[in-house]
Amino acid sequence: MWQVISCTIAAEDGSSVETYGLKCNSTEINDITLSKQEITEFAEQLNRLGASEIHASELVENFLGK
Repeated sequence: MWQVISCTIAAEDGSSVETYGLKCNSTEINDITLSKQEITEFAEQLNRLGASEIHASELVENFLGK
């Protein structure tokens, strides 16, 4: 099951920014987007389609290329 994860990173100006990524079993990809809504919708779509974690990198590339 795909889940949304978050992490805080330091921006160039020294401020903190919360970014969102995905986790599925042992596969974790951090810092994909700043939009929680977009990544949540993407995770829901991956779960509906039964997307395998072995394709995680390609799936994220497609998401970012939209």
